[in-house]
Amino acid sequence: MISGWQSLPAQLTERLFVADRSIDSLDKGRLSVDVDNLSFFKDNEYVTTVERGYTLPGFRLRLNATYFPLANMKIEAGIHSIWFWGANRYPSYAYREIPKWEDGNDAKGVHLLPWFRVQLAVSDNFNIVLGDIYGGAEHRLIEPMYNPELNLSSDPEAGIQLLYNNAWLDFDFWTDWMSFVYKDDDHQEAFTVGISSRFRFNAPDSRFHFYMPVQALALHRGGDINARKETVKTIMNGAIGAGLEWNIDCKILKLIGAEFDFFGYAFPKGREANPKSGSGLNASVSAQLRNVFVKTSWWQNKDFMPIFGAPFYGCRSMIFDGMTYDKPSLLHCGIEYLRPFGKGFAMGVTADMFYNFPNGRNSFEIDTDVAVPENIFGQNSNISFGIVIRACPSFLIKRY
Repeated sequence: MISGWQSLPAQLTERLFVADRSIDSLDKGRLSVDVDNLSFFKDNEYVTTVERGYTLPGFRLRLNATYFPLANMKIEAGIHSIWFWGANRYPSYAYREIPKWEDGNDAKGVHLLPWFRVQLAVSDNFNIVLGDIYGGAEHRLIEPMYNPELNLSSDPEAGIQLLYNNAWLDFDFWTDWMSFVYKDDDHQEAFTVGISSRFRFNAPDSRFHFYMPVQALALHRGGDINARKETVKTIMNGAIGAGLEWNIDCKILKLIGAEFDFFGYAFPKGREANPKSGSGLNASVSAQLRNVFVKTSWWQNKDFMPIFGAPFYGCRSMIFDGMTYDKPSLLHCGIEYLRPFGKGFAMGVTADMFYNFPNGRNSFEIDTDVAVPENIFGQNSNISFGIVIRACPSFLIKRY
């Protein structure tokens, strides 16, 4: 068997979002039709100046054919769609969160995308992926750098990906081309470059497993051939940390983990009123009890702005323009439950609580008609819960 990154997910319900990267040489000549469905309902009860509350009800659906022309190559082609219950028109652009509704002139009754991926296993340790890459939770980005909710609301990432793994290292490098421009186009090109690596100092199944995550993201907006002469923008996030997993493997308690991470932020290019640099600290403790995963973390930042992380990990309000927080601190507690029903079928339930410690607020200017609560965060405690069911049946058509 030739395989990609085979590390276990950091959280139980990440298994709901992680695809099988393996290429088995015995599958040469195999053709199948695959269905990948992710149905979800997520409710964010936010009463805060950081972000408005909202609900995500819907499903993702992909229909594709999978063919293994060679012992070390896999080709997948099909269509991908996102559906939100109650929506009859969808903005026509790439989704990286809940899409912003503008004038509705460029909308359609369904959100469909072509889906294509070719994966080449150069060796047992090294894979090259072109087209729709293994994105989202597959990158195993630390939560302040990536909001898990994007696994529900975002389009597939597309570009190029390099995957490498051995006994001591998992390495993932990718470019996600988010927006292509033609000559004299009326928008900017946009792409993300990312690195996610995990250095292991001993075997993951050791009694005490030590590891070090190193991650980096850069979002660039620019382009030389588009008609709009907008400012080139580049935003960068990075993280380095140290983690310990205690593999207890008792009847009920399976694992206890702890991790400490340092984050950096930089905005070297762009004229927007964003901080030019910032930093953050995150300390987390977690435990796995059979199919239940519990976690708690403490986060503090100074002028940190996440590219894809949840707004609670940033230094500015997503509601009031120009409103920023002075060294905000956050306590995040969560519980996750996973129930597998067989290969390709599982259900996950999550509940999270975010508590903002009342620190200071920087000065800001807003419309005087907008009411701003005396408490800088509005309501300090905010909760979120959701349920996800994944069904991925595969139908063998023929072996050539």
